[in-house]
Amino acid sequence: MSFFDEGPLPNWSAIRNLIGKDLPWDLIKQWNHKDDSWLNEYISKLAVGTGGGGGAGEGKAERPGATVSAIPQMEARKEPKRVVATIKPPPGMNRRDIRLHATADCLRVSGLPGAATASLKLPCLVVPRSGRVTWKNGKWVVVFRRRPSRQGEVELFVGE
Repeated sequence: MSFFDEGPLPNWSAIRNLIGKDLPWDLIKQWNHKDDSWLNEYISKLAVGTGGGGGAGEGKAERPGATVSAIPQMEARKEPKRVVATIKPPPGMNRRDIRLHATADCLRVSGLPGAATASLKLPCLVVPRSGRVTWKNGKWVVVFRRRPSRQGEVELFVGE
């Protein structure tokens, strides 16, 4: 049984005014439709809007090197005692505007153009406070200590 089985469907326009215009309301209205083609169309529109899709057939003239991504290039690798993440900022960004935030499993970059953020899932758990950032060859190198794995055996008690 779902929430909507209990009573009338919600008034989407009232909810839109209450929450705001940032949500993709067209998606929410079409979520339970049997035809899934709307999802492909929505993703295509997103790709065209970011420069990731649309070729010449989309009505968008593209030149090589004309699109500039505001998302940094990021990667992480796991080593025996540490995790090393590298972040190459977008071209033209001032390094001082960017902030890095770490959790046990994720590295987040904020201060990107348009108040955007980017996240990188780390390959294993780390100690966030151990992170050390250095600037090398036009990119940040962030080194974390790996969190020790808990492989000890525990006895589980079965209740009666």
